[in-house]
Amino acid sequence: MTALSELPSARAILMDVTPRALLRLAGRSVPDAYARSLSRFRYGNGVAKVDFALSGPVPWSNPGLAGAGTVHVGGTRAQIASAEHDVALGRHSASQYVLVSQPSIVDGSRAPAGRHVLWTYTHVPRGSTVDQQEAITRQIERFAPGFRDVVLAASSRTAEDVERYDPNYVLGDIASGTPSIGQLLRRPVFSPDPWRTAIPGVYLASASTPPGPGVTGLNGWYAALSALRHEFGVRALPNLSIG
Repeated sequence: MTALSELPSARAILMDVTPRALLRLAGRSVPDAYARSLSRFRYGNGVAKVDFALSGPVPWSNPGLAGAGTVHVGGTRAQIASAEHDVALGRHSASQYVLVSQPSIVDGSRAPAGRHVLWTYTHVPRGSTVDQQEAITRQIERFAPGFRDVVLAASSRTAEDVERYDPNYVLGDIASGTPSIGQLLRRPVFSPDPWRTAIPGVYLASASTPPGPGVTGLNGWYAALSALRHEFGVRALPNLSIG
């Protein structure tokens, strides 16, 4: 889809996109004042992603990590804070904070028998074009000596590549907008019902709305409640229980 007008007629449209994408898709149907507000929405720093195919499990030096679905790799609290501070200042850290997911540890169907997959990403300055495969490999190797020896293949994406993969990740920002205090109150605009846009029948349901990133599902839940109330006159909370 390249324009909102391509969608079939509907009483309510819920869009899981950023304000930038809404402006692009809706075009001239966005009222000027609302468009100006959306254009002021700020995006945060990005991520660079590397996925690995492994011949065996990660050889963590701490055996307690072997069964963890997610591992935050970065050293001491001070070292992690320093790495994140570098990114906040717009520079690449010399010792990255790496988010690591080991899905095949808990779900063997994610990889061929006897093999494993590893999903990782690290924070980088917005729009970065720097490939982080070696940096991430080096940081994991620091806590899992011999990691390089179990790597069969890797797929790497810069922050620029991440946006190319999904335009909602503006400049590589997977949080769909910087989660500053100001933007948690004005997300994407200051309103008692920020999910309801100024375009009749159109609602924003993405992480660019409250309660912001990391609270999976609630953005869409609140957008749906707003649409039910305004478009269908339904004010009672729907019962989503089974049976």
